[in-house]
Amino acid sequence: MTDILQKLIDNEITVDQAHDILDQTIDDFHDGKLAQEIHEALHLDNYEWTAICHSINLGVLAEWRQSGWPGSCSQCGTEIDYKKYGWTIKNNQLKGLNCC
Repeated sequence: MTDILQKLIDNEITVDQAHDILDQTIDDFHDGKLAQEIHEALHLDNYEWTAICHSINLGVLAEWRQSGWPGSCSQCGTEIDYKKYGWTIKNNQLKGLNCC
């Protein structure tokens, strides 16, 4: 399929187009048209896919892929290693689960 975040980074598609691709890929998955998982088809890692499942804006996520994920909770400033999970997304910001 297509790497939607890289296409956003490269300005090849808009955020709306990326959401359309995501929606179509999800539909294809549920219709049995994909031989792989959704995140694999869209070249997303598990952390990016989790953030999408928490309703992050794809444009914000593309920025994080390019520039790096935030290293702390947006609410309290506690350090967060996104690769250890223990976080959620609220209003397109990374928050520790203790701050939800």
